[in-house]
Amino acid sequence: MQRAPYSAFRLGDVRGIYPDEINEEFVRLFACAFVRHFNLTGTITIGRDMRESSLALQNALIEGLVQAGIHVKDLGLCTTELGYFSSFQPDTNATIIVTASHNPGTYNGLKCVLKNGVAVSYDTGLAEVEKIMRQLPSPEVETPVITDKEDSQGTRTPIDFHPAYIDFLRSRFPIDSLSHVELALNGLNGTAVTLAGELTKQLGLPVTWFRKLPGPMPSQGADPVNPKLTRQMKKYMSHSDYGLGIAWDGDCDRCVFFDQAGDLIPSYYVVGLLAESYLKQYPGAAIVFDTKLCWNTMAVISRLGGRAVRSETGHAFMKRRMRENNAVYGGELSSHHFFGEFHHCDSGMIAMLRMLQILKQSDANIDELIGNIRLDNCCTPEISLKLADAQGGFDEITSHYQQQASRVEVFDGLHFEFNDHWRFSITQSKTEPLVRLNFESRGNPDDLLEEANRVLEILLPFQEQDHNTDNLISIQ
Repeated sequence: MQRAPYSAFRLGDVRGIYPDEINEEFVRLFACAFVRHFNLTGTITIGRDMRESSLALQNALIEGLVQAGIHVKDLGLCTTELGYFSSFQPDTNATIIVTASHNPGTYNGLKCVLKNGVAVSYDTGLAEVEKIMRQLPSPEVETPVITDKEDSQGTRTPIDFHPAYIDFLRSRFPIDSLSHVELALNGLNGTAVTLAGELTKQLGLPVTWFRKLPGPMPSQGADPVNPKLTRQMKKYMSHSDYGLGIAWDGDCDRCVFFDQAGDLIPSYYVVGLLAESYLKQYPGAAIVFDTKLCWNTMAVISRLGGRAVRSETGHAFMKRRMRENNAVYGGELSSHHFFGEFHHCDSGMIAMLRMLQILKQSDANIDELIGNIRLDNCCTPEISLKLADAQGGFDEITSHYQQQASRVEVFDGLHFEFNDHWRFSITQSKTEPLVRLNFESRGNPDDLLEEANRVLEILLPFQEQDHNTDNLISIQ
């Protein structure tokens, strides 16, 4: 009997509530289908994050792979980027990390890449994997046969890639190239410390930790830009004189920064700084960015003669655009930062180290660097809404603004520009049942607040009744 479609399959990865949408049986079937669709043999590396359900899911996933004849290298508790690094090794043919990233602890999921970090999304293989899963018998009834070639069991071997990856990072970021300002590090009880702990020690960086140990994760999830969590970080940084704050999400592939006062620095401005740094090193290179906020990024790329490449939101889409254009850097508003030197994958560690290089080279503090950008651009925090009728909300926004706007674009959402004065985007989240709103202007904060509130008023009739948007709008 064919199973119904699985709700845990998303556009960019696999993610759902444990054990209702993703569980041990699910990942055993996934292992079988993944190997079959991609015709995998040899070695696959498997790691996990700190969630309570992750160890059981990792064990079940490995069982399914071993039954399929795969030789599994068990990374254990690790960051997602360590998994990417393991996929660069000559004998590794794929990597799967058990994680739901920043989502609350009730969620779990799978992030998958093939050799050399090639991301797997729904339109590049996960759809076919789901189709195969729906046709397979339950593992509790019968172990599925993968191919006629594989009759033998695979193996499971623990392996530690941390020393090799730290050597890789140190070779690219010498100690004397980094600023040694006092750092406040926030692991959000995720996996960051498993890598950043030893890395910062070997680089001699002066650090203190907040929410250091892996688990239990914050009740609302490990999203470093969650307002409640950013307020906690600001309070923590107020107890000492820090030069920079850094926080990562649960699986450590997002990296956000805080200024000397402990205030969150919008990722929009960070992308501009990193893009500028890479274009000075690689003139004319391609820079990839998502378009939810983009005026500052495009201005930086134009000023330095780079090649601007827009991308859909999501790590799988950003990685694809990075590879297609051999880009040196890619920045996403969600604080995923992608690097050509890292096989075009995202890395929270490289983002941290590159920012410390920027501070060293500029001989300025982070407040001065960001202040210069804010003179010409301003934006609001990303606003997430739960809409009872998302399509109705999109239609109403289009009807209201399509005649007023000087430019309307449909690309991974809707984008409206108003005579080079202000713009906004409205997009559907690929990982949560939310709509994202972003607003920016050419340095007109009061006007931007007024316009943003008008947009929210238009969407008010479409919001779920228990969703409160009071006091969401501010200028960053």
